[in-house]
Amino acid sequence: MTEPGSGAAVDGDTGGSADARRYADLRADFDELGPGHHVALFYDSLDAQRRVAAAFVGSALDRSRRCLYLTDRNDPADVRAAFRRVGIDVAAREDAGDLRIAPAAEVYLDDGFDADRIVDTLGAAAEASVADGYDGFAAAGENSWSFRTGADFDEIVEFEAMFDAHDTDHPVTTLCQYGLDDFDERAVAKALRTHEYVVYRDTLCRNPYYLPPERYAEASDTGLNATLMLEQTYGLARSRQAVDRHEQRLAVVNRILRHDIRNDLNVVLGTLSRVREGASLDEAERAQLDRAYRVASRLVDRAEKARYVQQTLADSAVERFDLRSVVDDAVASVREEHPAATITVDDVPAVSVFADGHLEVALVELLTNAVIHGTADPPSVTLVTSRDADTVTVDVVNPGPPVPESDRTALERGLETTLEHAGGLGLWLVKWIVDNSRGRLHFPDADPEECHIAVDLRVVD
Repeated sequence: MTEPGSGAAVDGDTGGSADARRYADLRADFDELGPGHHVALFYDSLDAQRRVAAAFVGSALDRSRRCLYLTDRNDPADVRAAFRRVGIDVAAREDAGDLRIAPAAEVYLDDGFDADRIVDTLGAAAEASVADGYDGFAAAGENSWSFRTGADFDEIVEFEAMFDAHDTDHPVTTLCQYGLDDFDERAVAKALRTHEYVVYRDTLCRNPYYLPPERYAEASDTGLNATLMLEQTYGLARSRQAVDRHEQRLAVVNRILRHDIRNDLNVVLGTLSRVREGASLDEAERAQLDRAYRVASRLVDRAEKARYVQQTLADSAVERFDLRSVVDDAVASVREEHPAATITVDDVPAVSVFADGHLEVALVELLTNAVIHGTADPPSVTLVTSRDADTVTVDVVNPGPPVPESDRTALERGLETTLEHAGGLGLWLVKWIVDNSRGRLHFPDADPEECHIAVDLRVVD
Protein backbone atom coordinates (compact mmCIF):
# COMPACT_ATOMS: atom_id res chain seq x y z
CA MET A 1 0.00 0.00 0.00
CA THR A 2 1.48 3.37 -1.02
CA GLU A 3 1.43 6.38 1.25
CA PRO A 4 -1.73 8.54 1.15
CA GLY A 5 -1.29 11.68 -0.92
CA SER A 6 1.39 10.19 -3.15
CA GLY A 7 -0.09 10.98 -6.52
CA ALA A 8 -3.57 12.48 -6.48
CA ALA A 9 -2.60 16.09 -7.02
CA VAL A 10 -4.03 17.76 -10.09
CA ASP A 11 -1.47 18.51 -12.78
CA GLY A 12 -3.85 20.89 -14.55
CA ASP A 13 -4.21 18.74 -17.68
CA THR A 14 -7.89 17.81 -17.54
CA GLY A 15 -8.80 19.07 -20.97
CA GLY A 16 -8.59 22.83 -20.33
CA SER A 17 -8.67 25.34 -17.48
CA ALA A 18 -12.48 25.15 -17.10
CA ASP A 19 -12.29 21.37 -16.77
CA ALA A 20 -9.41 21.74 -14.32
CA ARG A 21 -11.56 23.98 -12.13
CA ARG A 22 -14.44 21.52 -12.36
CA TYR A 23 -12.13 18.71 -11.32
CA ALA A 24 -10.74 20.72 -8.40
CA ASP A 25 -14.27 21.52 -7.17
CA LEU A 26 -15.30 17.87 -7.45
CA ARG A 27 -12.20 16.74 -5.55
CA ALA A 28 -13.01 19.17 -2.77
CA ASP A 29 -16.61 17.93 -2.67
CA PHE A 30 -15.56 14.28 -2.46
CA ASP A 31 -12.92 15.10 0.16
CA GLU A 32 -15.62 16.62 2.38
CA LEU A 33 -18.12 13.81 1.81
CA GLY A 34 -16.36 11.21 3.93
CA PRO A 35 -16.68 7.40 3.78
CA GLY A 36 -19.75 5.18 3.60
CA HIS A 37 -21.87 7.04 1.04
CA HIS A 38 -23.77 5.79 -2.01
CA VAL A 39 -23.38 8.28 -4.86
CA ALA A 40 -24.87 8.26 -8.37
CA LEU A 41 -23.34 10.12 -11.31
CA PHE A 42 -25.64 11.19 -14.14
CA TYR A 43 -23.55 12.32 -17.13
CA ASP A 44 -24.07 13.30 -20.76
CA SER A 45 -20.52 12.87 -22.09
CA LEU A 46 -17.61 10.49 -21.53
CA ASP A 47 -15.31 13.43 -20.76
CA ALA A 48 -17.61 14.48 -17.89
CA GLN A 49 -17.91 10.88 -16.70
CA ARG A 50 -14.13 10.34 -16.62
CA ARG A 51 -13.56 13.65 -14.84
CA VAL A 52 -15.96 12.74 -12.03
CA ALA A 53 -14.59 9.20 -11.80
CA ALA A 54 -11.03 10.53 -11.54
CA ALA A 55 -12.04 12.95 -8.77
CA PHE A 56 -13.80 10.16 -6.87
CA VAL A 57 -10.90 7.70 -7.16
CA GLY A 58 -8.26 10.37 -6.47
CA SER A 59 -10.04 11.46 -3.31
CA ALA A 60 -10.44 7.86 -2.11
CA LEU A 61 -6.79 6.99 -2.75
CA ASP A 62 -5.60 10.09 -0.94
CA ARG A 63 -7.64 8.96 2.07
CA SER A 64 -6.07 5.53 2.18
CA ARG A 65 -9.04 3.67 0.75
CA ARG A 66 -8.51 0.74 -1.56
CA CYS A 67 -10.28 1.41 -4.86
CA LEU A 68 -12.04 -0.82 -7.36
CA TYR A 69 -13.00 0.68 -10.72
CA LEU A 70 -15.32 -1.37 -12.93
CA THR A 71 -15.26 -0.47 -16.61
CA ASP A 72 -17.91 -1.15 -19.23
CA ARG A 73 -18.54 1.69 -21.67
CA ASN A 74 -14.93 2.88 -21.36
CA ASP A 75 -11.88 0.94 -22.42
CA PRO A 76 -9.63 0.30 -19.37
CA ALA A 77 -6.78 2.08 -21.17
CA ASP A 78 -8.89 5.23 -21.48
CA VAL A 79 -9.74 5.09 -17.78
CA ARG A 80 -6.06 4.75 -16.84
CA ALA A 81 -5.19 7.68 -19.11
CA ALA A 82 -7.89 9.85 -17.50
CA PHE A 83 -6.57 9.00 -14.04
CA ARG A 84 -2.99 9.78 -15.03
CA ARG A 85 -4.01 13.18 -16.40
CA VAL A 86 -5.05 14.30 -12.92
CA GLY A 87 -1.86 13.10 -11.28
CA ILE A 88 -2.73 9.56 -10.15
CA ASP A 89 0.29 7.24 -10.58
CA VAL A 90 -1.85 4.41 -11.90
CA ALA A 91 0.93 1.85 -12.39
CA ALA A 92 2.31 2.34 -8.88
CA ARG A 93 -1.15 2.23 -7.34
CA GLU A 94 -2.05 -0.97 -9.17
CA ASP A 95 1.25 -2.60 -8.28
CA ALA A 96 0.74 -1.72 -4.62
CA GLY A 97 -2.80 -3.13 -4.60
CA ASP A 98 -4.32 0.29 -3.89
CA LEU A 99 -6.24 0.35 -7.18
CA ARG A 100 -7.80 -2.31 -9.36
CA ILE A 101 -9.37 -1.57 -12.75
CA ALA A 102 -11.42 -4.45 -14.12
CA PRO A 103 -14.41 -5.14 -16.40
CA ALA A 104 -17.74 -4.71 -14.62
CA ALA A 105 -18.90 -8.08 -15.97
CA GLU A 106 -16.34 -9.83 -13.74
CA VAL A 107 -18.16 -8.64 -10.63
CA TYR A 108 -21.73 -8.21 -11.78
CA LEU A 109 -22.20 -10.88 -14.42
CA ASP A 110 -19.61 -13.62 -13.90
CA ASP A 111 -22.22 -16.11 -12.69
CA GLY A 112 -25.27 -14.20 -13.87
CA PHE A 113 -26.76 -11.22 -12.07
CA ASP A 114 -27.25 -11.99 -8.38
CA ALA A 115 -27.92 -8.96 -6.18
CA ASP A 116 -27.23 -10.75 -2.88
CA ARG A 117 -23.91 -12.09 -4.13
CA ILE A 118 -22.77 -8.67 -5.36
CA VAL A 119 -23.64 -6.97 -2.07
CA ASP A 120 -21.77 -9.68 -0.16
CA THR A 121 -18.78 -9.34 -2.51
CA LEU A 122 -18.49 -5.59 -1.94
CA GLY A 123 -18.90 -6.02 1.82
CA ALA A 124 -16.17 -8.66 1.87
CA ALA A 125 -13.88 -6.38 -0.15
CA ALA A 126 -14.36 -3.65 2.42
CA GLU A 127 -13.48 -5.99 5.28
CA ALA A 128 -10.41 -7.28 3.45
CA SER A 129 -9.25 -3.72 2.75
CA VAL A 130 -9.39 -2.79 6.43
CA ALA A 131 -7.62 -6.02 7.35
CA ASP A 132 -4.85 -5.08 4.89
CA GLY A 133 -4.32 -1.73 6.60
CA TYR A 134 -6.51 0.57 4.53
CA ASP A 135 -8.93 3.03 6.09
CA GLY A 136 -11.78 1.88 3.88
CA PHE A 137 -12.97 0.71 0.48
CA ALA A 138 -14.33 2.61 -2.51
CA ALA A 139 -15.91 1.22 -5.69
CA ALA A 140 -16.92 3.01 -8.89
CA GLY A 141 -18.87 1.21 -11.58
CA GLU A 142 -20.06 2.12 -15.07
CA ASN A 143 -23.69 1.02 -14.95
CA SER A 144 -24.05 0.37 -18.67
CA TRP A 145 -23.35 -3.27 -17.72
CA SER A 146 -26.98 -3.48 -16.59
CA PHE A 147 -28.14 -3.76 -20.22
CA ARG A 148 -26.56 -7.22 -20.43
CA THR A 149 -27.93 -8.76 -17.24
CA GLY A 150 -31.00 -10.30 -18.81
CA ALA A 151 -32.88 -8.84 -15.82
CA ASP A 152 -35.54 -6.16 -15.71
CA PHE A 153 -34.13 -2.75 -14.73
CA ASP A 154 -36.35 -2.79 -11.64
CA GLU A 155 -34.20 -5.63 -10.33
CA ILE A 156 -31.09 -3.47 -10.82
CA VAL A 157 -32.64 -0.57 -8.94
CA GLU A 158 -33.80 -2.89 -6.17
CA PHE A 159 -30.17 -4.01 -5.91
CA GLU A 160 -29.18 -0.35 -5.45
CA ALA A 161 -31.75 0.03 -2.65
CA MET A 162 -30.65 -3.28 -1.10
CA PHE A 163 -27.07 -2.04 -1.04
CA ASP A 164 -28.06 0.84 1.25
CA ALA A 165 -29.79 -1.59 3.61
CA HIS A 166 -26.80 -3.96 3.80
CA ASP A 167 -25.29 -4.00 7.28
CA THR A 168 -21.49 -4.03 7.33
CA ASP A 169 -18.91 -3.12 9.94
CA HIS A 170 -16.84 -1.35 7.27
CA PRO A 171 -18.75 1.20 5.18
CA VAL A 172 -18.31 1.07 1.43
CA THR A 173 -18.23 4.27 -0.60
CA THR A 174 -19.61 3.78 -4.10
CA LEU A 175 -20.06 5.78 -7.31
CA CYS A 176 -22.69 4.35 -9.68
CA GLN A 177 -22.45 5.94 -13.13
CA TYR A 178 -25.48 6.42 -15.37
CA GLY A 179 -25.26 7.84 -18.89
CA LEU A 180 -28.28 10.03 -19.59
CA ASP A 181 -28.26 8.86 -23.21
CA ASP A 182 -28.33 5.22 -22.11
CA PHE A 183 -31.26 5.23 -19.69
CA ASP A 184 -34.81 6.48 -20.20
CA GLU A 185 -36.62 8.98 -17.93
CA ARG A 186 -38.24 6.31 -15.79
CA ALA A 187 -34.96 4.46 -15.22
CA VAL A 188 -33.07 7.64 -14.33
CA ALA A 189 -35.81 8.74 -11.93
CA LYS A 190 -35.81 5.36 -10.17
CA ALA A 191 -32.00 5.35 -9.93
CA LEU A 192 -32.14 8.88 -8.55
CA ARG A 193 -34.40 7.72 -5.72
CA THR A 194 -31.91 5.09 -4.52
CA HIS A 195 -28.88 7.35 -3.96
CA GLU A 196 -28.46 9.76 -1.08
CA TYR A 197 -26.03 11.88 -3.13
CA VAL A 198 -25.84 12.52 -6.87
CA VAL A 199 -23.35 14.20 -9.16
CA TYR A 200 -24.94 16.19 -11.95
CA ARG A 201 -23.38 18.93 -14.06
CA ASP A 202 -20.07 18.52 -12.19
CA THR A 203 -21.71 19.23 -8.83
CA LEU A 204 -22.05 16.88 -5.87
CA CYS A 205 -25.61 17.32 -4.56
CA ARG A 206 -27.46 16.04 -1.55
CA ASN A 207 -30.46 14.34 -3.13
CA PRO A 208 -33.88 15.58 -1.94
CA TYR A 209 -35.57 12.71 -3.82
CA TYR A 210 -33.66 9.95 -2.05
CA LEU A 211 -35.82 7.29 -0.39
CA PRO A 212 -34.42 4.92 2.25
CA PRO A 213 -34.79 1.23 1.30
CA GLU A 214 -37.91 0.64 3.38
CA ARG A 215 -39.67 3.63 1.79
CA TYR A 216 -38.46 2.92 -1.73
CA ALA A 217 -40.21 -0.44 -1.75
CA GLU A 218 -43.56 1.27 -1.06
CA ALA A 219 -43.16 4.28 -3.39
CA SER A 220 -45.00 4.74 -6.68
CA ASP A 221 -43.01 5.46 -9.82
CA THR A 222 -45.84 7.08 -11.78
CA GLY A 223 -45.46 10.62 -13.08
CA LEU A 224 -41.73 10.94 -12.38
CA ASN A 225 -39.86 13.54 -14.44
CA ALA A 226 -36.16 12.70 -14.22
CA THR A 227 -34.93 15.84 -16.00
CA LEU A 228 -36.88 18.10 -13.67
CA MET A 229 -35.75 16.12 -10.63
CA LEU A 230 -32.09 16.43 -11.63
CA GLU A 231 -32.34 20.13 -12.42
CA GLN A 232 -34.07 20.85 -9.11
CA THR A 233 -31.48 18.80 -7.24
CA TYR A 234 -28.71 20.74 -8.97
CA GLY A 235 -30.40 24.10 -8.32
CA LEU A 236 -30.86 23.27 -4.65
CA ALA A 237 -27.20 22.25 -4.33
CA ARG A 238 -26.00 25.48 -5.95
CA SER A 239 -28.26 27.50 -3.65
CA ARG A 240 -26.88 25.67 -0.63
CA GLN A 241 -23.34 26.37 -1.79
CA ALA A 242 -24.14 30.07 -2.13
CA VAL A 243 -25.66 30.12 1.36
CA ASP A 244 -22.64 28.27 2.78
CA ARG A 245 -20.25 30.79 1.23
CA HIS A 246 -22.34 33.66 2.55
CA GLU A 247 -22.41 32.15 6.04
CA GLN A 248 -18.64 31.57 5.99
CA ARG A 249 -18.05 35.22 5.17
CA LEU A 250 -20.48 36.32 7.86
CA ALA A 251 -18.70 34.06 10.35
CA VAL A 252 -15.40 35.79 9.61
CA VAL A 253 -16.96 39.23 10.02
CA ASN A 254 -18.74 38.12 13.20
CA ARG A 255 -15.50 36.78 14.64
CA ILE A 256 -13.74 40.07 13.96
CA LEU A 257 -16.60 42.12 15.41
CA ARG A 258 -17.25 39.87 18.38
CA HIS A 259 -13.77 38.84 19.34
CA ASP A 260 -11.02 41.05 17.95
CA ILE A 261 -12.77 44.42 18.25
CA ARG A 262 -14.27 43.53 21.63
CA ASN A 263 -10.88 42.54 23.03
CA ASP A 264 -9.25 45.72 21.71
CA LEU A 265 -12.04 47.84 23.16
CA ASN A 266 -11.65 46.18 26.54
CA VAL A 267 -8.01 47.29 26.48
CA VAL A 268 -9.17 50.83 25.67
CA LEU A 269 -11.72 50.75 28.49
CA GLY A 270 -9.11 49.55 30.97
CA THR A 271 -6.74 52.33 29.96
CA LEU A 272 -9.47 54.99 30.15
CA SER A 273 -10.46 53.77 33.62
CA ARG A 274 -6.89 54.06 34.91
CA VAL A 275 -6.53 57.54 33.42
CA ARG A 276 -9.85 58.66 34.97
CA GLU A 277 -8.79 57.41 38.39
CA GLY A 278 -5.20 58.62 38.39
CA ALA A 279 -4.93 61.72 36.24
CA SER A 280 -5.41 65.30 37.36
CA LEU A 281 -7.97 66.57 34.85
CA ASP A 282 -9.94 69.76 34.55
CA GLU A 283 -13.71 69.59 34.05
CA ALA A 284 -13.62 69.76 30.23
CA GLU A 285 -10.95 67.08 29.97
CA ARG A 286 -12.85 64.78 32.32
CA ALA A 287 -16.04 65.25 30.29
CA GLN A 288 -14.21 64.28 27.10
CA LEU A 289 -12.72 61.23 28.82
CA ASP A 290 -16.13 60.19 30.17
CA ARG A 291 -17.65 60.53 26.68
CA ALA A 292 -14.90 58.34 25.18
CA TYR A 293 -15.55 55.76 27.90
CA ARG A 294 -19.30 55.69 27.18
CA VAL A 295 -18.76 55.28 23.43
CA ALA A 296 -16.30 52.41 23.94
CA SER A 297 -18.71 50.75 26.39
CA ARG A 298 -21.54 50.90 23.83
CA LEU A 299 -19.34 49.26 21.21
CA VAL A 300 -18.43 46.45 23.62
CA ASP A 301 -22.15 45.97 24.35
CA ARG A 302 -22.90 45.70 20.62
CA ALA A 303 -20.13 43.15 20.16
CA GLU A 304 -21.62 41.12 23.02
CA LYS A 305 -25.07 41.27 21.37
CA ALA A 306 -23.55 40.09 18.07
CA ARG A 307 -22.06 37.12 19.88
CA TYR A 308 -25.42 36.34 21.44
CA VAL A 309 -27.21 36.59 18.09
CA GLN A 310 -24.86 34.09 16.49
CA GLN A 311 -24.86 31.64 19.40
CA THR A 312 -28.56 31.59 20.24
CA LEU A 313 -30.63 32.47 17.21
CA ALA A 314 -28.86 29.93 15.00
CA ASP A 315 -30.50 27.04 16.87
CA SER A 316 -33.80 28.64 17.84
CA ALA A 317 -37.01 26.63 18.12
CA VAL A 318 -40.63 27.62 18.68
CA GLU A 319 -41.97 26.51 22.07
CA ARG A 320 -45.06 27.00 24.24
CA PHE A 321 -44.67 29.55 27.04
CA ASP A 322 -46.81 30.88 29.89
CA LEU A 323 -46.73 34.58 29.02
CA ARG A 324 -47.14 35.80 32.60
CA SER A 325 -44.12 33.79 33.77
CA VAL A 326 -41.91 35.03 30.93
CA VAL A 327 -42.89 38.67 31.60
CA ASP A 328 -42.23 38.29 35.33
CA ASP A 329 -38.77 36.82 34.70
CA ALA A 330 -37.87 39.54 32.18
CA VAL A 331 -39.01 42.34 34.50
CA ALA A 332 -37.10 40.86 37.43
CA SER A 333 -33.93 40.69 35.33
CA VAL A 334 -34.17 44.34 34.24
CA ARG A 335 -35.01 45.55 37.78
CA GLU A 336 -31.90 43.83 39.06
CA GLU A 337 -29.75 45.48 36.38
CA HIS A 338 -31.41 48.93 36.75
CA PRO A 339 -32.64 49.23 40.37
CA ALA A 340 -33.41 52.96 40.04
CA ALA A 341 -35.93 52.37 37.24
CA THR A 342 -39.67 52.13 37.89
CA ILE A 343 -41.22 49.32 35.85
CA THR A 344 -45.01 49.05 35.93
CA VAL A 345 -46.67 45.94 34.55
CA ASP A 346 -50.27 46.02 33.42
CA ASP A 347 -52.33 42.93 34.21
CA VAL A 348 -50.87 40.19 32.00
CA PRO A 349 -53.49 37.69 30.79
CA ALA A 350 -53.12 34.09 31.87
CA VAL A 351 -52.45 32.73 28.40
CA SER A 352 -49.89 30.52 26.73
CA VAL A 353 -48.13 31.67 23.56
CA PHE A 354 -46.13 30.02 20.82
CA ALA A 355 -42.78 31.80 20.64
CA ASP A 356 -39.09 31.48 19.93
CA GLY A 357 -37.14 29.93 22.78
CA HIS A 358 -35.49 33.30 23.44
CA LEU A 359 -38.70 35.23 24.06
CA GLU A 360 -37.51 36.37 27.47
CA VAL A 361 -34.36 37.81 25.88
CA ALA A 362 -36.52 39.89 23.52
CA LEU A 363 -38.62 41.27 26.41
CA VAL A 364 -35.50 42.07 28.45
CA GLU A 365 -34.10 43.95 25.47
CA LEU A 366 -37.32 45.96 25.00
CA LEU A 367 -37.47 46.90 28.68
CA THR A 368 -33.77 47.78 28.80
CA ASN A 369 -34.13 49.90 25.67
CA ALA A 370 -37.02 51.79 27.35
CA VAL A 371 -35.00 52.35 30.54
CA ILE A 372 -31.95 53.67 28.70
CA HIS A 373 -33.69 55.85 26.10
CA GLY A 374 -36.56 57.21 28.18
CA THR A 375 -36.55 60.87 29.18
CA ALA A 376 -37.92 60.42 32.72
CA ASP A 377 -35.58 60.81 35.69
CA PRO A 378 -35.54 58.32 37.32
CA PRO A 379 -36.40 56.03 34.38
CA SER A 380 -40.03 54.94 34.10
CA VAL A 381 -41.34 52.09 31.93
CA THR A 382 -44.79 50.56 31.53
CA LEU A 383 -45.54 47.15 30.03
CA VAL A 384 -49.11 46.94 28.72
CA THR A 385 -50.79 43.82 27.35
CA SER A 386 -53.94 43.31 25.34
CA ARG A 387 -55.40 40.38 23.42
CA ASP A 388 -57.98 39.32 20.90
CA ALA A 389 -59.12 35.82 19.94
CA ASP A 390 -55.76 34.45 18.81
CA THR A 391 -53.17 37.18 19.44
CA VAL A 392 -51.71 38.87 22.49
CA THR A 393 -49.88 42.20 22.19
CA VAL A 394 -47.12 43.25 24.58
CA ASP A 395 -46.48 47.01 24.37
CA VAL A 396 -43.46 48.53 26.15
CA VAL A 397 -43.92 52.26 26.78
CA ASN A 398 -41.55 54.94 28.07
CA PRO A 399 -41.65 58.78 28.17
CA GLY A 400 -39.77 60.26 25.24
CA PRO A 401 -39.87 60.56 21.46
CA PRO A 402 -41.01 57.57 19.36
CA VAL A 403 -38.53 55.39 17.51
CA PRO A 404 -37.27 57.41 14.50
CA GLU A 405 -39.13 56.79 11.26
CA SER A 406 -35.96 55.62 9.47
CA ASP A 407 -35.31 52.95 12.12
CA ARG A 408 -38.94 51.83 12.07
CA THR A 409 -38.90 51.47 8.28
CA ALA A 410 -35.68 49.46 8.33
CA LEU A 411 -36.98 47.10 11.02
CA GLU A 412 -40.40 46.63 9.43
CA ARG A 413 -38.87 45.89 6.02
CA GLY A 414 -36.21 43.66 7.52
CA LEU A 415 -33.31 45.37 5.72
CA GLU A 416 -31.13 48.43 6.00
CA THR A 417 -30.27 51.08 3.42
CA THR A 418 -27.92 54.04 3.56
CA LEU A 419 -30.87 56.30 4.39
CA GLU A 420 -32.88 53.97 6.61
CA HIS A 421 -31.14 52.11 9.39
CA ALA A 422 -31.79 50.87 12.91
CA GLY A 423 -29.10 52.05 15.28
CA GLY A 424 -27.58 49.09 17.10
CA LEU A 425 -28.37 45.41 17.39
CA GLY A 426 -30.89 45.52 20.23
CA LEU A 427 -34.09 46.03 18.23
CA TRP A 428 -32.82 43.76 15.45
CA LEU A 429 -32.38 41.04 18.05
CA VAL A 430 -35.99 41.58 19.16
CA LYS A 431 -37.23 41.52 15.56
CA TRP A 432 -35.46 38.24 14.73
CA ILE A 433 -36.81 36.54 17.84
CA VAL A 434 -40.34 37.79 17.09
CA ASP A 435 -40.04 36.76 13.43
CA ASN A 436 -38.98 33.28 14.53
CA SER A 437 -42.08 33.24 16.74
CA ARG A 438 -44.26 33.96 13.67
CA GLY A 439 -45.20 37.17 15.44
CA ARG A 440 -44.88 40.86 14.54
CA LEU A 441 -42.80 43.78 15.82
CA HIS A 442 -44.54 47.15 15.37
CA PHE A 443 -44.60 50.71 16.67
CA PRO A 444 -48.03 52.01 17.76
CA ASP A 445 -48.54 55.79 17.29
CA ALA A 446 -50.34 56.48 20.55
CA ASP A 447 -48.70 59.71 21.74
CA PRO A 448 -45.92 61.89 20.25
CA GLU A 449 -44.45 62.23 23.75
CA GLU A 450 -44.28 58.47 24.34
CA CYS A 451 -42.26 55.71 22.74
CA HIS A 452 -44.22 52.51 22.06
CA ILE A 453 -42.61 49.28 20.86
CA ALA A 454 -44.97 46.32 20.65
CA VAL A 455 -44.85 42.66 19.73
CA ASP A 456 -47.76 40.44 18.70
CA LEU A 457 -47.60 36.77 19.70
CA ARG A 458 -49.83 33.82 18.88
CA VAL A 459 -52.09 32.58 21.66
CA VAL A 460 -52.32 28.85 22.26
CA ASP A 461 -55.87 27.62 22.75
